[in-house]
Amino acid sequence: MTFNLKLLNLRKRQRRYLTFILETEPKAKETTKNKPELQKKFIEAVKLRKWDKIKGKVAVEITVCTNQKTPPQIQKVIKNILDIMHKKELLLNKDDEPYLPLWDDKSIKYLRAKYVFIEDKSYFVIKMRPFSSFISDIHFVETELDLDYESESTARDNWEDYSDFIHNKKAYLKILSKAAYESMLNLKLLDVQKDSCDLMNITPPIIRLLYPKRSRGSKHFRDVYRTWASSLLGAPIRIHLPGIPLNEKRERDYKTKYVEEIKKQMRQYLATHPIFNKFQSPILITVFYMPPRKKKRDYKDIDNIMLEYIMPAMNDIYRPPVSLFGMGMSACEKNDFIRSSAPKSLNGSAIGYEIIELPYNFAKVDTGFIIVGFKIEDMESSIIDYVDEKIEKYMEENEYLE
Repeated sequence: MTFNLKLLNLRKRQRRYLTFILETEPKAKETTKNKPELQKKFIEAVKLRKWDKIKGKVAVEITVCTNQKTPPQIQKVIKNILDIMHKKELLLNKDDEPYLPLWDDKSIKYLRAKYVFIEDKSYFVIKMRPFSSFISDIHFVETELDLDYESESTARDNWEDYSDFIHNKKAYLKILSKAAYESMLNLKLLDVQKDSCDLMNITPPIIRLLYPKRSRGSKHFRDVYRTWASSLLGAPIRIHLPGIPLNEKRERDYKTKYVEEIKKQMRQYLATHPIFNKFQSPILITVFYMPPRKKKRDYKDIDNIMLEYIMPAMNDIYRPPVSLFGMGMSACEKNDFIRSSAPKSLNGSAIGYEIIELPYNFAKVDTGFIIVGFKIEDMESSIIDYVDEKIEKYMEENEYLE
């Protein structure tokens, strides 16, 4: 038996991974006055980790577990946390600067953020990976382990069933009460919405196409991969928004005009995709982001774009629920824990978002672009969790080769 040398590279990569829990309450950016104290708490958590600082691009996942009855919208919380992860002017002790894990907001190339509602004490789970390692791990799982990513919920075509339930309403009402019929119709609509949203999600296969494996054999196929990725992103099921917001001097007028243009396109999208007029489940907003060909200081970074433009517009137009209670699910409504764990203040708001920046020169558009979709939140593993679980299992079972 010989030692599996692939494990050396995997373990070397993992030394630069950062995963920890930060015990704090979610607070909005504009209402947090104790940022230095919160940053100090963050730094103390980082110090407990044996960790080599990430100097380049990063992938970040932030899960906000809260028991608050009226928490702020997710984009406001995440902006606050990202600020304390890189802003040197907040430091209470300048010697702690090496423990700030981000250089600035624009070093983030992949970001996933979401709420989880609990009864116990609130906390954040923060995971950071070098972006290159994030990509390498996805390729390792999908190619070296020969695994094909599958959503935990099997994709199905429910359109025919949903249409039948609508067109034969009178027949169904002869055997069902009106409340039971409405409940079943909403469940079937949820299935249809999920089928459609599955086509918009950020998944390991799409990331592999966007960022092909670097090797002698694969470089000849990069243009092919790029063409496939462009076709997938260009599908009309996604919402294609105008260019990236710039840091304009007359920012208020510019912001108002940009947000109105976004809302206009979203209303047009609803006109052609009426199944999204009423979401039946909490959602995450999914975003493919192409920066413009300008200096970084000239355009807004993606977390500010989400905070100021995308999330407010999406919430205003789509008004997604924070729970499944709008479906007439009487069994769930009797469950006091489920009802109490879903804050009513967030009704009409997405409970999270997922963003990936596209490779440089992915498109020939100088202004950049944003492509938006939805993900039905069904508690399946995040990409980082999915990849970590597969690699950990591989490392446990393959330390030695025959």
